[in-house]
Formats: sequence, C-alpha cells, structure tokens
Amino acid sequence: MGVPRIIALIRDMLKTNLVDRDTLMRIQDQRLRAMLRHAVAHSDFYRKKYKGIDIETCKITDLPVITKSEMMANFDDFVCDKRLKRSEIKVWLEDKSNLGKMYKGKYIPFQTSGTTGENALVVYDRRAMDHVHATVIARHALEEEPTGWEQLKIFLETLFVRRNRIASIVMTGGPYPAYTATLFTPKAHALFVEERIFPLRDPIDKIVKGLNEFQPVSIMSYPSLLALLAREQIAGRLDIKFDHPMSWLITGSEPLSTSAKLLVKKAWGKGVQDTYGTAECLIMARCCRQFDRLHVMSDQCVFEVVDRNNNPVPDGQVGEKVLITNLFNFAQPFIRYEVSDVTGYSLEKCSCGLPFPTLMPVEGRTDDIFYIDRPGGGYEAVHPYLFLGPIVELTDVREYRLTQTGRNEVTFSYIPVSPDMDIDARVQKVLMDGVAKANLAERFHMKFECVSEIPRDKRSGKYRQIISVVGAPKDLNESEKWDH
Repeated sequence: MGVPRIIALIRDMLKTNLVDRDTLMRIQDQRLRAMLRHAVAHSDFYRKKYKGIDIETCKITDLPVITKSEMMANFDDFVCDKRLKRSEIKVWLEDKSNLGKMYKGKYIPFQTSGTTGENALVVYDRRAMDHVHATVIARHALEEEPTGWEQLKIFLETLFVRRNRIASIVMTGGPYPAYTATLFTPKAHALFVEERIFPLRDPIDKIVKGLNEFQPVSIMSYPSLLALLAREQIAGRLDIKFDHPMSWLITGSEPLSTSAKLLVKKAWGKGVQDTYGTAECLIMARCCRQFDRLHVMSDQCVFEVVDRNNNPVPDGQVGEKVLITNLFNFAQPFIRYEVSDVTGYSLEKCSCGLPFPTLMPVEGRTDDIFYIDRPGGGYEAVHPYLFLGPIVELTDVREYRLTQTGRNEVTFSYIPVSPDMDIDARVQKVLMDGVAKANLAERFHMKFECVSEIPRDKRSGKYRQIISVVGAPKDLNESEKWDH
C-alpha cells in the first residue's frame, strides 16, 4: 500500500503509455473480467443483476446499464463489503472531525454535490485512491520533458533544498471528491511537496493574497477559478511566475473553455492540463503535452459514448450520455454506470503518440459565472462553486438549481426528498451561512422556492445546477473583465 504500491502502478502505467492500441484493448478486457468476477462474488446487487450472463465471454454491451438512483436505492447490496451501510456512512460523514480519516480503518467515502440532480455516495479503498494518485503522476504532461540529468537534479533539489509548492484551490470542509483526494496523498509525498489547500469559498482577494505569499510552483483547481486567477495575474494583483521546470496547471470538474485557456496563456504563457472525471471514476481522461484533446485512460476505465437508448454512437458524433466502468475501484464497482455528460470520440489522431483514444469537447457541465455589482462601480465575478459546498449538506434535498435572476439576486429552487417534508428553514440557513462565510451576504439578495419539478437542459439533458439568466453585463469592458 502507499508509496511502494504507487511506484509499481506508475511503472505499469508508463509501460502502457508505449503499447499499441490492440495491446491496450487486451489490458482493458483483462481488467474488466477481473472486475466482473469480483462484483459477482462480493456484491449481492451485481450477483442478481448478472444472473444468466456469462461474465467470462459476454460483451460489455450485454450488461445492463446502472443509474445513480438505482445505485443509491440499493447501496448496501451494491458495495462489496457488507460492513458498508449507507445510513451509517451518512452519519459518519456528517461528523466533520472525521475529515481525513479512513472509515473503518480501510475506506475513503465522499459525497458528490449532485451536479446531475441528486447526491451520490461513493466509497474508495486505499488501493483505489493509490490508482488515482499514480495516474496523476504517470499521465502528467509537461510542455518540455526534462532530460534524465534534469530529472535527477530536480529530485535532489526537492528532497534536500526546497520542496515543490503546490496550491490546491478546492471546496473544503466536507466530503467533497477533490478535497478528499488531496487529504489522502501518501505520507512520503510530503518529502517532495509542500501542499497548501486554499478554500474555494474564500473571497478571491483572500485567495490572491495567500497565493502571493505562498508562491506555488503549480496550481490545481477548477477551470472557472483558474480563469479568475488569470485575470488577477493580468491585472497585476496576483504575481506568480510558474517558471519552475516542473510547473503545471491542472483543472477538472468543469469543462475547460477556450476562453479560459487563452486567459491562462496570456497570463503565464502556459498550457493547462485538463482532467475529466467524476466522483465514481476520479480520472477518466487527461490531455497530453499537446494541451488539446483529452485522452481516455482506457486501462483505468471503459468509456462508452451512447445515445438516449444506450446504443453506441459512431466515432466523430456526439452522444447524449456516457457509460462509465471503473476498472480499479473494487470496493464499490461502477459498471456501465450512466453519466449524463455530452461528448463523443474524436476521429482526429493526436500527434503525441499515446495509444489512448481522444474525446470531442466535453459539454453539459459548464457553470455560469455570476457577475454582481461592485461597491463604487463596476462588477465582481462570483465563482458558483461557493454555493455547492453548503448544498452538499442538504441531504434532504433531492434536486436543486441556483439561478442568478437579477444582477444582485440569486434564486435557489429545490425539490425535497419527500413532498411533505418541511425543510424550508434548514435550506435557507445552510445557504445563507455559506454566503455569509464568503462575505457576500450584504452584496445580493437570496430567494428560495420549493418546487415540484426542475426542467432538464435541452442541449445536454442534464439538470443544470448553476444558471445566470442575466449573463455578463453588457457594459463589461475588456479592462473590467480582468477584475474579480
């Protein structure tokens, strides 16, 4: 476990980077069969689901599709350890003193923010989290690969002179996937890296001040937040060089827009390593050193692009959703698990030489930036993820939507788990507490409405959680766009 296992995983992944496509598909199939055997042997849910199916010879398309609601409704039978009980894990996660601890000394549970309409409970074990950290290293892209001598020099400097400083700007204080992953890096990681976590909920001024003091070599955050930081750099309020040979900028959890990439290039002259994943499979695709298309990690997952009826979509065409099979999480197998993202396989080949297929741009998960009036004139961009942390605590809310209904007005619409549930006061308290922590309570008006239905987005088929109906101000000029 830990560092020795991660080193072995990195070695295997680096070897896989060099194989041809046929070999890659054999590796994927071997791991799929191992996952199917494990699921049938240890999960009552899959044992019943796959009754009558020969898991040794079947095609993956012969297996039924699993939805989030079905998984959550059968959680105790779905997982592979009978000690894992949904109700007990829920109580354990609500105790904030458990952050950074392993459940029952073995498991790492976290909860999604419900970007498709409802929360999901996900459990990794240490082995699965090791896979995630190994993938980050083995599939890491640098614009210029250091020579062997340069790598040795960097290694010695980070070990004996000064550790690399990495800033992670994520949702903190709860069982959020990105935050949880940063809490469970191997202990030996601290020999080479000084990592500082900045709460995403903090005002941008506070984040900028902290980054200027910390002077990170690299940053990991969300694309929209990275775009805001690039604006701060261009405006002169943020001053980070990113001139170390191992400097990188990594994003995930949202699609990386062209405008965000251009902003980062303007601010620092660097490409952004975009990462595509979900809580159920934290890293499914990453871009290579071309910093263009995302490569699917086919040795870590099976990624199917399908239409609304779960039929495969031809390469080069956009599907209406994807089906994910995680090949490394044996604690809670996700096999043909439905994710309502909009993408497709690209017909273009990448010149990097990796055997992994590439994706068309991932659509359907982009959140709008809320521009609100700034005291004294102009506008301020508010990162929408400031609201998603408090929303995770609302386990009695089944679906929700946050809408900027006026320049300084935001409406929270929600559907309770049960129609007769009286949770209005709790909803308002949790959201207003979160807004107050971000020092925004006096800046705009929050409205609340309990509704019976939240319509799906016509393009993506998803429940869009963050929407601005007023959009960016028409008089937002180029200089004001760099303001937070």
